[in-house]
Amino acid sequence: MAKILVVDDRAEIRSALRLILERAGHEVSLAKNGQEAIDRFQSVQPDLMILDLFMPIMNGFDALFILRQEYPDAKVIAVSGGGSTMGSDALQEAAELGAQMTLQKPIMPTALIEAVSRLLVA
Repeated sequence: MAKILVVDDRAEIRSALRLILERAGHEVSLAKNGQEAIDRFQSVQPDLMILDLFMPIMNGFDALFILRQEYPDAKVIAVSGGGSTMGSDALQEAAELGAQMTLQKPIMPTALIEAVSRLLVA
């Protein structure tokens, strides 16, 4: 079991990811923007963060940049549903900022669990 922080501005996506991850035996915390993500990361100290890139208040790019400075070893899966071209570019940018893995929305449950498992053992 791992502690996972799910960050997404859409409540239905947070709920769906939480359900998938909890069914796989993980403990899940939630945040709805990048600022909450940074605050929760400090208090929860998760084993892994699943981070949406496009959110209000603080986007995932800025949160990832701050996270890398404060917690360089943090494990992050960046996710985006920004459309085929924009989403791919955004995911590439997130990888360049230090996300170890990326997933395009909509996220299939099996792909999510596989990505989480691979990153947790890395």
